[in-house]
Amino acid sequence: MRYAFLDEEAKKEIRRSILKAIAIPGYIVSFASREMPVARGWGTGGLQVTLSIINEKDTLKVIDQGCDGSVNAVNIRNFISSVTNVDTTTDTKKATLIQTRHRIPEIDLEEGQILVYQVPMPDILETVEPNTAKAKIMHANADYSKLWVLLYEDTSMYGDSRISNRYPVIVHDRYAMDPSPIPKYDTPKLNNNKALQLFGAGREKKIYAVPPYTKVEPLKFEDRKFKIENFEDKSCQRCGSRDSFLDEVYDDNGITHYYCNDTDYCDSYLKNGAKK
Repeated sequence: MRYAFLDEEAKKEIRRSILKAIAIPGYIVSFASREMPVARGWGTGGLQVTLSIINEKDTLKVIDQGCDGSVNAVNIRNFISSVTNVDTTTDTKKATLIQTRHRIPEIDLEEGQILVYQVPMPDILETVEPNTAKAKIMHANADYSKLWVLLYEDTSMYGDSRISNRYPVIVHDRYAMDPSPIPKYDTPKLNNNKALQLFGAGREKKIYAVPPYTKVEPLKFEDRKFKIENFEDKSCQRCGSRDSFLDEVYDDNGITHYYCNDTDYCDSYLKNGAKK
């Protein structure tokens, strides 16, 4: 079997697309998405990006909605490990390559690490402009007026944007970008991040990137503060953390319980009593 499943020509083509995406932060690059042993829509874009850049020295971590133990995360981790023989870990700090679905790890990433996102819908303009040709022209002209109108309508009617995840961001003062369905809580982590962030959409055949130390700002009016999910008076019932993104879990009596969404962070906090 070929190393990392994909043939060398496929990996070369994907790497070229990645390099172009890195050179133009936030710009959407097309690539020839290959058939993978998982269905499209289940992480094939992130999987192809990961398999194109991974090497024997990497240590791999895979999370799905912050969890290392979900079915999707375990299956992808096992598959990548079986075709590369790389070491795997659940420890964010030990990982050199992290594939993720819908979360940025709670622990700050470092230089040299790569975060690969599984992306379902790569173009943020799809929410306001269904015509792909028109959307491309809007990107070329940096015309994001329809996004601003959407934001204005939400703000005037509800006091703030109704977008809870996949919040539109402006990369390097130029391109509007879909940050994948991460919660608003994670949006500030995109800005000036030390790690290289790569986004792969297999079904849509698109790749884009945010290089380390790149300016990424949420689309927001100057007189409105960007608000994230508030867990001010909540804490994780397992580890006691008060500074992480929490999941709401209802018991049989309808009582709400809160737990850390990031399982590695929760384990670390439980062990050390504080951030690593």
